[in-house]
Amino acid sequence: MAGLTVLLVEDEPDIAELFTFILEEYGAEVVLANSALEALGELGQRQPDILVSNVRLPEEDGRWLIEQVRHLEGAWSELPAIAVTSYTREVDAERALESGFQHFMPKPLDPDELVQEVLKLVGRGEGERNENGS
Repeated sequence: MAGLTVLLVEDEPDIAELFTFILEEYGAEVVLANSALEALGELGQRQPDILVSNVRLPEEDGRWLIEQVRHLEGAWSELPAIAVTSYTREVDAERALESGFQHFMPKPLDPDELVQEVLKLVGRGEGERNENGS
């Protein structure tokens, strides 16, 4: 995951810390946003390789966020995105995917599954290597 930038949108500090640790352990740079509005602000300043967002967020939720991202011009409409939630009974995967996410993952996440899904969505799945061999 070296060289990848992940925009992580998570309002729960312990989970944000855990996801950041996992992703950074694999070499990704993590940009953390605590809300959907903060995430949109980050998108105005940088272009991450992938978005990983909690579905349940304060104020605007993750589905609202991905809908806003998909309406932005340019590469944003194609930004790979993973929805995560611990409220699997309340939030159904189909609705998250219909909103514009490519993948839905229930919490608690398996760290290896998260890493593999990120790599798959950014085109670095198993068997694919970047220029420096990682």
